[in-house]
Amino acid sequence: MKPVELVVVGGCHVAGFPIGPEQAFPTQLSALLGGRLVGEVSYLKFTSLPEHLRLIDQLRPSHVVLQLGNHEFANSFRPLLRQLSAALLPQRPGRPLASPPRKSAKPEAGPAGTQLPWLGARLRHWVRVGGLSLLTALLWLVSPAHRRSFWALNACIRRHPGTEFVFLSPFPSLNPTQHAVRHFGGWLLRRHLVARANCHWLDSHRLLRADRQLFVDATHLNQRAHRVLAYGLATAMLANLDVLL
Repeated sequence: MKPVELVVVGGCHVAGFPIGPEQAFPTQLSALLGGRLVGEVSYLKFTSLPEHLRLIDQLRPSHVVLQLGNHEFANSFRPLLRQLSAALLPQRPGRPLASPPRKSAKPEAGPAGTQLPWLGARLRHWVRVGGLSLLTALLWLVSPAHRRSFWALNACIRRHPGTEFVFLSPFPSLNPTQHAVRHFGGWLLRRHLVARANCHWLDSHRLLRADRQLFVDATHLNQRAHRVLAYGLATAMLANLDVLL
């Protein structure tokens, strides 16, 4: 049996923020598998993924775990609109992509009725989730940078048929809007991945709950949650990844 050599790519949770790298799920996972963590990329934006895939070409690990989308699938309209503006309306050379946001004492009243006091709280929540999800989907469909990242990622999966690629969906959040948008984001990410025998998906929402006992704050997992993730991944990997297909 080939020894486990692990590369983990993703956001701040890969580095164990804010609990420390020794408690992070990549460190715990490599120990549970009796393998080695040979490479790690953290604090990654999805659009900068292609340049970091070279690490996989160099190391040729047995397993790659990718934890993507936490940063992108958020609960704010303003950054989404700026990114959409840059993707749909390319600026002439020498001009900024977008003007800086103006400071205002008034609450943000973005699209899709982010401030609709006449609606009930539950309806306002779902109107906001729907608006954010729609804009996010549009961005990921039309942005050349996002398409380039998916192309590079799928090409890497095809290029390394002997490496198992395991994708973790965006993590739950204590913020209800962000939690719903990340759940949608997982669906969006999964449908863009190539269908290959060495490409697997694990829904983190099936392992973790939006429970305060698992969080340091509204969006960052604590030591207990990292341990749950590590055990869930290890169980799936030792079972030949059948539960991830």
